[in-house]
Amino acid sequence: MDKKMTWMAALLLSVCAFGAHAAQDPTAPLGWVASKAKTSQAKARLPQLQSIICDGKQCSVILSGQVVSLGERVNGYTLTNVSESSVTLSRSGKKWHLALFAENIRTN
Repeated sequence: MDKKMTWMAALLLSVCAFGAHAAQDPTAPLGWVASKAKTSQAKARLPQLQSIICDGKQCSVILSGQVVSLGERVNGYTLTNVSESSVTLSRSGKKWHLALFAENIRTN
């Protein structure tokens, strides 16, 4: 019974050791370990301004399909200012001004 346990333990250790070597580059020098790649932060996509709705004193905005009020967040951006035709978003100390309509409209 002890021989079976010894063989099972040896087999298990060899499988584990083989799996660890298989994960490394077989052409790499002995003892070389790959450096861990730096993980880059996913950049939050700037929301798209779709509509501005004002009813008296309070305005709501539709950004990328979500209704957002002043001070609320969407995709990590905070709505900081609303006018009749544009909004201001802020994130990490930076500001973005989004216009409802394009300012340079060409007519043929």
